[in-house]
Amino acid sequence: MGNLVKNITAATKNLSKELYYAHPRADIKPGIAYHGSPYSFSAFDATKIGTGEGFGKRGKGLYLFRTPKFAPFFANIKSADAPPHLGCGGKLANPEPAVYTVSGLDKLNLKKVSLCDAKEIARNQAEFEVKYPEVDGIELPSTEICIFSKSVNKLYIQSKEKLEEFLESRKGYPFRTWTTDKNKLDRFG
Repeated sequence: MGNLVKNITAATKNLSKELYYAHPRADIKPGIAYHGSPYSFSAFDATKIGTGEGFGKRGKGLYLFRTPKFAPFFANIKSADAPPHLGCGGKLANPEPAVYTVSGLDKLNLKKVSLCDAKEIARNQAEFEVKYPEVDGIELPSTEICIFSKSVNKLYIQSKEKLEEFLESRKGYPFRTWTTDKNKLDRFG
């Protein structure tokens, strides 16, 4: 009887982990977001906005996600083993891929918008910011967030993890494909 209980308990734990990771939105923590970067830094710098990989597709700002799903992709984006992507700049000789856990979102006024609204705001961001000066950025249903330059100083880096440490602590999580190196995918999958 004891082994049966142990087997049922183990199966339940594995099933709940599978269900949890099947729905990454379950990993949302209030006021927290994630930022993947190939660069090492200790604070966000608004003067660096526009030099990354986003093409400003959701507006000019700092890009974050409420779930960790996309952070490894953006952290590894300038590494030799990064998946093909459209973006600014090429590979770095010595990237330092890291994932930053960011707090302070609960103090921001984020406007929830659709993808179509985000594209329109990006095209006319200066006008939007004049019309809505109280808005610090926009948030899409996908959990993607664009913090406008004026509000970047309201964010805090809660922690910084090297990419491999971040992945190791979340084995089995359904990240966006972040590398072309099958050995790395197998090791952290």
